Amino acid sequence: MQMLFLVVSVGSFAQTYRETYDSLDIARIEVLYDLTYREDSTHLDWARRERMILLIGNRISSFQSYRQFMYNPIAFQKMQEGTFSDWFNTDEAQQYTHRFFYCLYKNHPERMMTYNSTVFLAGRFYYEEPLGAFDWEILDDTMSVKGYLCQKAVCQYGGRHWEAWFTDELPFSDGPWKFHGLPGLILKVADTHRHYCFDFISIGVPDAGRYIEWFNDVYMETTRKGFFKVEDDLRENIMSHFDERISLEAQKRVYRVMKSRNNPIELDRK
Repeated sequence: MQMLFLVVSVGSFAQTYRETYDSLDIARIEVLYDLTYREDSTHLDWARRERMILLIGNRISSFQSYRQFMYNPIAFQKMQEGTFSDWFNTDEAQQYTHRFFYCLYKNHPERMMTYNSTVFLAGRFYYEEPLGAFDWEILDDTMSVKGYLCQKAVCQYGGRHWEAWFTDELPFSDGPWKFHGLPGLILKVADTHRHYCFDFISIGVPDAGRYIEWFNDVYMETTRKGFFKVEDDLRENIMSHFDERISLEAQKRVYRVMKSRNNPIELDRK
């Protein structure tokens, strides 16, 4: 696996943790967003929400579900203690349930983005692509977002038309999800149909010793379109992955969930 990241030494971590996670950069800034999404095109009135976290380092940033971010070190600790199986079914563990399993890294000096994710029943995948895919048009419109003066920018990406609001009061050319490339932090961005909306919550300095980390595991290398094919094939053929060990009722529940995920954030899948 090609790694474009600077791995820094973290002497205070336990040896087993260092073997499981690579620390890519020191997190200097922490930004929280709310993602409101409608991934079932047959029920667009069903809006769901997930909190997301952007960590910005000196060279690298990462973006993922906030619940996933909080869950990982706790789960690791429980595994080390041998109590994970019992803990996993508790109410405490269930509060970390999250919809999105990806972690997205932007390596700004190398101008590369790395996306990794777990796909249900298929395994872990990653792909890389160059930064710079967003051809922004900056407009004159302004508005205030949580007290920050923002300017509007628009672009086409992934089969959607996006409208973003960025502020040069926060001089980070970054934002939620894959978004980047504007002269200031993107605080608010949504597609024009409002199927996917990222809204700024807060910005702050992380706790001392917080790192941007990569989970060391066996990943299958692919491309963006190859990753989409894995996701789409699984959704269309989910029943073929089951056997008699899975109850018919459980199979039906999973089938309904997978079929409802028909409006992904990137519509351009071919």
